[in-house]
Formats: sequence, structure tokens, C-alpha cells
Amino acid sequence: MAEFHLQIVTPDGLVFDGNATGITVNTDQGEVGILARHADFFAPVSTGRAFIRTDDDALRNYSGLASVSGGFISVKGGEVKLVATTFEFREDIDIERARKAKENAENKLRNATDDKTVRILNAKLARALNRINIWQKD
Repeated sequence: MAEFHLQIVTPDGLVFDGNATGITVNTDQGEVGILARHADFFAPVSTGRAFIRTDDDALRNYSGLASVSGGFISVKGGEVKLVATTFEFREDIDIERARKAKENAENKLRNATDDKTVRILNAKLARALNRINIWQKD
């Protein structure tokens, strides 16, 4: 299968830099799959799953399944870049931390009154739930 160059970057640094045969992410408009020779493209990324496919052992320690939230994906001249607020491969998710984050957000939401706090807590809850869901996938 044809390959393309993929870079995944977060505020913590470079997560992946190599060749891939496909990437699927959730955008504000729904799930998008990118393959080699995709037209130039740009979209905001929403909280959800990402799945990367490779032909070689570029993901030798990973299933390719990941939790992602925020950022954008772009395709330009055949190169794909995913700039994400958070990106964690399933194998790297700290499930206890995710469960604690979920519980903490739920507890704080019970007492939240202003819209800004509610939006922030809902985003934290969505990220925690996404991590938990991704970690539980077989």
C-alpha cells in the first residue's frame, strides 16, 4: 500500500515521525481518513480516537490506536501533520490517572455554576472518558 510522511506533534513534543499508509481522526465534521495522495486538506480535530496504519514496524510497540483531543490535521503536498492538544497511544494511557480525572471532573461539575467553568470541566470529562474508552478497546 502507498505511504505518506506523517508527523504527530503535541505541546510535549514530537510523538510520531515516519511513514504511514493511513490515519483516521475525528474532526468537527466527523471521522476523516487520510491515505497517500490525499488532496490538500485542513480540519480542526475534536476529542476522539485516532488510528494510524503502517506497513513496516514504525509502530512496533503500539497498536496504532490512540486518544486525541484538540488541534488540527493538515495535508499539504502529500505530507500529513497532526498537531494535537493531547495524543496518547492506547499502550501509553495511564488508566488510573484517567479514572481519577473523570471522577474529579464529575465531582466539580456538580458544584459548578458559571458557564466557563462548566465548559472547561466538560472538556476535561470528555478527554478522560475518551482515554478510558480507548484503553478498554481490544
